[in-house]
Amino acid sequence: MNPITPKVLYQEANPYGSFTAFLEDDGRTIYLYLQSHNNPEWPMKTLWVRNLIDAPDARIEEDFDLGLAPVLTKSEITDPKAQTSLTEDQIHFIWSEEGDAVALFVDEELQAYLPSWSGIKGIHGYAKFAKEEAPTASPLGDPDNGVIAERVNGNRKYWESVAKKDHWKKAQSLRLDFLESKLGKHETYWSADGGKYPSLGIASFLPKEYAGIKIFSTVGMSVQNQPSIELYHKDYENFSRIELVFAIQLLKDAPDKSETWIQHVLGEMVKFPWNTGIWFGHSHTIQNPRKDPDQLYLDFNWFVFRNITDELDQGSNEVLPKLNGLITENGKRANFLFLTPISTEERICFMREGSQKFWETWKKEGYTFFHDSERRMLEF
Repeated sequence: MNPITPKVLYQEANPYGSFTAFLEDDGRTIYLYLQSHNNPEWPMKTLWVRNLIDAPDARIEEDFDLGLAPVLTKSEITDPKAQTSLTEDQIHFIWSEEGDAVALFVDEELQAYLPSWSGIKGIHGYAKFAKEEAPTASPLGDPDNGVIAERVNGNRKYWESVAKKDHWKKAQSLRLDFLESKLGKHETYWSADGGKYPSLGIASFLPKEYAGIKIFSTVGMSVQNQPSIELYHKDYENFSRIELVFAIQLLKDAPDKSETWIQHVLGEMVKFPWNTGIWFGHSHTIQNPRKDPDQLYLDFNWFVFRNITDELDQGSNEVLPKLNGLITENGKRANFLFLTPISTEERICFMREGSQKFWETWKKEGYTFFHDSERRMLEF
């Protein structure tokens, strides 16, 4: 096979439809690649799987000039002899729960793992036939035991669990029951998944405890971990599962316009982490895709997220909806992130002064967890 005309042996999109992994044979090597469909800033990930030619003693410099995938050398692999290519019926992928990592099985044996941290600090991933750290692969170790094997087995069990017929019904009930125990019976429920995995909804509430406040919450985001958070958060397991919440103060003596835009805001964000590989967390900001029809003094072009769950767990004495205590299917908490609308000018101050200063100013001005369409600019 001419190395300049590589052949894709197998390709598959993750269950979220947001990343595709494919195995490519260029006549010299087989590599595993992972690419994003929706995030142009997400670099393609690569991992060597095996050589299809006898391993050279040293790197072939001309390969780099031609833009070819590196062939690993004799010292870097377990067997220097050429291996055979693969057929589609031999190949099986198991995706990570987050959808941004993938394990390659060949004839039911784990032979490669391309993790979410591929491309960071020189790590591309882990391959069965890698003997030592190489430019595009690291040793996999025992394919049946150890950290990577446990991680892959955990992912397998996750996908088996969500494939069960009654999984969504149970997951939906767990979250709605919790929300209703805190906010009262829900007023309206919308499906928010467009008929595609994962199953998601949005519910609205008019809690008696907060007269004049309407609260919207996603239902189902916390069924699966967010992608990439592991790379940035030390205690990531306690922050990986989220629901988004929008609380708004309804205007007196005016029609309620909240349902003309808020559930659409949540609906446009509900799959964002899995579609892009970007996670949501406390003090992250994101553009507001909709206009508040009741805004008076400010254009609320941005949101900043506020993790009410973590604040409550840390002992906050502020009067907040008691949205903490929901334990998800993996034994970790669900974090309820409140969307706080801010203007472009306020976001500039937020980025310049930092999140701590922003929240101190926010609370000093007497603002709290709900959105006031008629509020004025924060003064830093």
